[in-house]
Parts: sequence; structure tokens; C-alpha cells
Amino acid sequence: MSKILTQIQLGLQYRYQQGKVQVNHKRFMGYTKDEDGNLIIVSEEAEIIKRIYREYLEGQSLVGIGRGLEKDGILTAAGKPRWRPESVKKILQNEKYIGDALLQKTVTVDFLTKKRVKNEGHLPQYYVENSHEAIIPKELFLQAQEEIHRRSNIYTGEGKNKRIYSSKYALSAITFCGECGDIYRRTYWNIHGRKEFVWRCVTRIEQGPEVCKNRTVKEDELYGAVMTAINKLLAGGNNMIKTLEENIHAVIGETTEYQISEINNLLEEKQKELIKLANKGQDYEHLADEIDELRDKRQILLVEDASLSGENERINELIEFIRNNKFRTLEYDDKLVRKIIQSVTVYEDHFVIAFKSGIEMEI
Repeated sequence: MSKILTQIQLGLQYRYQQGKVQVNHKRFMGYTKDEDGNLIIVSEEAEIIKRIYREYLEGQSLVGIGRGLEKDGILTAAGKPRWRPESVKKILQNEKYIGDALLQKTVTVDFLTKKRVKNEGHLPQYYVENSHEAIIPKELFLQAQEEIHRRSNIYTGEGKNKRIYSSKYALSAITFCGECGDIYRRTYWNIHGRKEFVWRCVTRIEQGPEVCKNRTVKEDELYGAVMTAINKLLAGGNNMIKTLEENIHAVIGETTEYQISEINNLLEEKQKELIKLANKGQDYEHLADEIDELRDKRQILLVEDASLSGENERINELIEFIRNNKFRTLEYDDKLVRKIIQSVTVYEDHFVIAFKSGIEMEI
């Protein structure tokens, strides 16, 4: 976090101390203000925000989420019918949805025209925690940030080639080559004038069989392997549920909740102390450094905790899925695959299907 080092910042601290942090809610979906100027949740809009986070973490692209909202006639916060990918991404990255506020994101550079620009070092920023009621749990927000980073940094194969994330098909960007580690891509295969869809290693497509010899997989075979794994899971019934419940207990035992709570208490004390010093005109730079350090420590723990919470949630979802479908035989469904499959690895004579709960099956 940026250090609090100017007189302008003291004004922000004062408003925070008085519980009067001013957050602009115009063109900001999910909230409005009451008569006292406090942010309050608009329940209908909050459901749209939750939908965006849910669909993104289930594998949908920014474009795909936008198209879905447009199809359902949902307008943006500005009242526009078109949802741009950047608008969806801003919602996924906006800390206000977890109840926090980063003040002075923009600054006025011309007081006559009231022109405002992005604050890129013009003035220090101040991060206020728990300034209003949250719509998105912090662990879910952190999972979304990790997923944004993952999609922007897909490097596969021995040469660590950068690949573009695609959500056009549920198995795009999650199907990997067991020989070279690159992703498999859906493509046409022309056999004696007859076209059919197949999945091939991108390294083999781009550089030929001399570099990667792994096989081409017919789409029906790939889908069949995935559904064989899912149906085996369902056939396990109560025994599989018991195994998954044991996994949950193991995850719960590793959470960092106590450590985070201790840091939060210490941060609260330090921030109160800093405000007292600032109001007396005394030097508080050493406390600002300590607060930054504590926040860095907590951020590491929060990311770790979010990962564990996410794993716990995915296991619970899989248990519910098995309870509702045990002993049934399901057919391939993109939506189902997005929800429960983590990855598929293609080898010469078998597949390895990894579920989001951590279970792996060889087919």
C-alpha cells in the first residue's frame, strides 16, 4: 500500500476516523447511498455482481460473461446495453465489493474544467478496510485475482510459450499434452474429404511431429474420457463422499484464520495510533512502514487462506453433486465440465482427469 505522507492524506484519515469515508457510487453497480451518505447494497444489482464472479471462476471469459448479461437484458451501471470486457474486468478487480475502499484512485488536474485522470503517482493513496458492507467475500475476491493472473500468464510446453486463454469450449486451456506440456487445441481434421473435430497438441500443430509426437484425439474420445471419469465418481456414491469429507477436515486444519485475526487486531491498534500522531502533527512515518509490513504479511496469509477456502468450497460442491446424481450416468455437458474439471492430460495410451476437488483419475 502507498504510504500516507501528505496533508491531503490527513484529511482522508480524518474522514476515516469519523467513519465518513466518501466513496463515489455513480456508475458503480451494487451500491447506492443513504441519506447520511453511507454506501448501502442494492440487492438486485448485487446479484449481478455475484453472477459475474461466479461465472468467471467457473471458466467463462470476460467476453462470454458480457454476452450473457446482454442476452438477459441487463444494463451496465451507466445504463448502457453493451457490456465491454474491460467493464467486466473492472468489477472483478474492484476492492469496493469486499467492503474496502482505495481513496484517490483519480485526481483533478484542472480545477476549471474539473478534468480528472488516473492517479499514477500524482498524490498518495490511502486504503481503507471494512468501510462498508461487502457483496463478495474476501476469499472469493482473491480467487478471482489469482484467476485473472493465471489467464494472463499461461506459459506451456518445454519452451514456456505464452498461450491465449480461451473459454470457447469447456476443455480449452485446460487440456494438456502429457509429452511436452503444451495445451491441446480444438481443430478440423480432413480425412479423405470428411471433416471432423479433433484435439491436437499446439506444439505439434506449430512445429510438427519432430518436436512433439503425442497423438491427435478425436473429440468424441476426449469427451468420452471426461464423462467416464465423472460417471466413475458418481458410481462411487457414499464411499466417494466419505473420502471427500475426510479431505475437507484436512483442509480445515490448515487454515490461517487465527494468524489473520491477530494481524487485524494489531493493524487496528497501529492505525489508531497513527491517526493520533497525525492529528497532533507528529511524525508517523515509522508507523506507516509498520502498517505496510503488516498488510503485506496479511495479504500472503489471505491468499493462502483463500486457496484453502476455495478448495474446501470445491469439495463441498462436488459432494453435493454426487449426492444429487449418484448412480446416474450423465452425458457430456460443457457447463458441468467447467464446474468440476480442473484439467485433462493426454498421454499416448491414457488420459488423466483432475477434478477441482483435488481427485485425479486415470482413464
